[in-house]
Amino acid sequence: MTGTALRSRYRPCVVGLLLLVSFALPPYADAGQMDLTLFVGRAYPIYDERLTIRPSAPSLPGVDVTVTGDPLIRADGGLVLGGAVAFEAGMLGIEARVDGTELGFEFTGARYDLRARQAPFSGLTGNVTLGDGRFDARRFYLLSGNLRLRTPGPVGLVVSGGLSLLPDITISGTVPVALNIAGLTVLQGAAPRLALVAAPGESGHRVGVNGGVGLRFGGDRVALMVEVRGFYFREYELRFETDDAPEFVASLVEGADGIRFRPIIVNGQAGLVFKF
Repeated sequence: MTGTALRSRYRPCVVGLLLLVSFALPPYADAGQMDLTLFVGRAYPIYDERLTIRPSAPSLPGVDVTVTGDPLIRADGGLVLGGAVAFEAGMLGIEARVDGTELGFEFTGARYDLRARQAPFSGLTGNVTLGDGRFDARRFYLLSGNLRLRTPGPVGLVVSGGLSLLPDITISGTVPVALNIAGLTVLQGAAPRLALVAAPGESGHRVGVNGGVGLRFGGDRVALMVEVRGFYFREYELRFETDDAPEFVASLVEGADGIRFRPIIVNGQAGLVFKF
């Protein structure tokens, strides 16, 4: 599915979220129960063995391939920037928020030993070494519509939760590659660009849930907030794609098993609340 088709498919979800807020705005705005929160923090992806990947040996026509070492991919968090608008009636309210989140993946490489089994190169040996690298996801913006509960007083407890929308994720990076054949270095220092993309049929896993709990300290107009918020989405299968890699490297990488990635993210953040 193309990026244009995906945007067309999920645009109604975004429009629906905006309409929900706009319909709820007039009565709460008239009552003066509106606040704007701006926050910064860090993302902490939570992962299990489905994010610690040991791809099986890829297949090349006419070549036996064995893997030395364990190629691994591990998730790593980054900066969070975002904001929220809420409208309250007493202790209850609704909240629309966006959490701009950065994620990365640390790649630990491995060596692939090759042995040709077809003439005229039968018996010829070599190896391809994939070095360590990093894949970074372009900052993506999690859109959420929540119900919220806030206790009164100078120190208030704030709890909110609801539905979230996960946008397209672009993950790309470079991995150093070396090739040796019959003990001779044929390629050294190459760093082809690789990308992790959702496998066919996986792009529909965009709607998830979020929930957060925090404290608010402050007066009538400006307050300080701290919170922890979690996001949960359905599992994806990610696969490697190559751009400028040599053909033998592309065959090795694209033949690896898919990576099972379940987007579970916990954000720790702090910010300022402006009351209107």
